[in-house]
Amino acid sequence: MIISSIINTFIKKLFLVIVFCAFSIQAQIQQQQLQRIGFVDMEYVLEQIPSYTNAQDKLNAETTLWKKNLDKMYLKLETLKKEYLNEKPLLTEDLIEDREVEIKNYENEIVKAENTYFGVEGKLFELRKKLVTPYQDLVYNAVQTVAKLRKYDMIFEKSSSIVMLYTNNNYDISDLVLKYIQKSEKEIEAEEAQLKKEEARKAREKRIEEQRQKREELRIKREEERQKRLNK
Repeated sequence: MIISSIINTFIKKLFLVIVFCAFSIQAQIQQQQLQRIGFVDMEYVLEQIPSYTNAQDKLNAETTLWKKNLDKMYLKLETLKKEYLNEKPLLTEDLIEDREVEIKNYENEIVKAENTYFGVEGKLFELRKKLVTPYQDLVYNAVQTVAKLRKYDMIFEKSSSIVMLYTNNNYDISDLVLKYIQKSEKEIEAEEAQLKKEEARKAREKRIEEQRQKREELRIKREEERQKRLNK
């Protein structure tokens, strides 16, 4: 009798575990099936913003000017080296040393100029940060908002390091993001307010679901305790 009760209790617990696992697996499968995925061509979106194009033109103009300055410096360096090699047989040791120091100093000057223009925190970095980065942030924030409003689970960037061998244009939300950017401030505020309302609703539903799960867990625990008492 005791053994039979123990077996029955074990079977009931096993049944509850199997049912719980089945529901969990089914929920995961449904969640995967309902995932919404899209991609954005950042370059395309940015190029449709006139003020971004102007900013990029300014950046390119400055970059071209800096490269020309460096080209002139390299040309001068080449001239100094050729003149030195041609005149070296006629120079004294002191003059040779002076000319070599002159060339070395000018080489250092070129390296310094390159770092000033194109170094890690050089003029190009600062100018791009000033002119271009605000537009990149604008597009990034628009993608985040559109993804939340349209309930996308994942958004990829088409020109990123991720290799996209094939893309279905039905998943391209570039124009959608562009339309959001071009909306008036009032329209954006209305959509963001709706988004906050939706997030609050989801948070409320999540709390209700957590409470339901806790009640279910408590019910199962009480049932187990009741079975234990009956089996004694």
